[in-house]
Formats: sequence, C-alpha cells, structure tokens
Amino acid sequence: MHLLERVGEGVVRLAHNLAAALLALATALVFFQVVTRFLLGDAAVWSEVTARGVIIWSTFLVAAAGFRLGAMIPIDFLREQLPAKGQIWVLRVVTLLTLVFLGVLIQQGWAMTERVSSQRIAMLGFSMSYFYAALPAGGLMAIPGVLLRHLQMEREAAGGGETS
Repeated sequence: MHLLERVGEGVVRLAHNLAAALLALATALVFFQVVTRFLLGDAAVWSEVTARGVIIWSTFLVAAAGFRLGAMIPIDFLREQLPAKGQIWVLRVVTLLTLVFLGVLIQQGWAMTERVSSQRIAMLGFSMSYFYAALPAGGLMAIPGVLLRHLQMEREAAGGGETS
C-alpha cells in the first residue's frame, strides 16, 4: 500500500471513529435531556441543541467510511449490464460526479459557514458556524474514501475479480 493510500485510510478511520464517538455523545446528551425533563422537571435545553449539532457532525463525518466501504447507494445493476470496459467507465464517471458533488458541498458549506459566523446559538452562546462547519469538513474527509473505493474497484476490475 502506498503512502497516500495509508494516509487516506487513516483519514477514513479517523472520520469513522470520530463519528462513532460523537454518536455516543449525542446519545448521552439525549439521555441527559430526558432525565432533566422528566425526573427533575426542568429540561436542560442546551443538551437538545448540542445533541442536534453533534448528530449533524456525526452524519457528515461517517460519509467518509460510507464511501470507502461502498455503502452509499450503488448503481450495480446498471453497471453489471455492461461489458467489462463499460463497467470501468461507469465507475470512473460515478467517481468523477461524486468528487464534483463533494467539491460543491465543500465550497457551498464553507460559504454557509462564513455566512452564519456572526449568528449565535441562544442556548449555547457560541457561533452557529461550528455546526455548519460539518459540511465542508465532512466533504473533505469523504474524498479519500471515494478515491480509495475507486482504486479498489479499478484493481478488482483489472484483475478480473468482482467489482462490487
């Protein structure tokens, strides 16, 4: 495995592990919210808002692992109807379109993050841009997952193996 592939795998693993930790944190925050609301009679509203932001981050970060593992919506049926050379070209086009989409997500996500930087989250007192930053960060971390999956599938196709 080349150095860039190892770095890409490390980025995907980091994104996956962060997403899992954030999901665990969100679960704890929601549990805390329920306890304060129903046992103490005074809901901690900050925990609900924080859990929402943490889930947003978790969702965008886990996309890296989703792409790497091929867990995103596949177009295998269409690809399998084509000859081997056609399958490779469909793979390349899909990868290119996915990278274009991620590029737009990063660019527009960054623009939105900057646009809301002066807005404050009332219950937390910090900038809303911390939540919006999940879009460009998740997009950036998903790129290695897309490229690594593409390389894996190209190698399998070249070796005559299964390409899904």
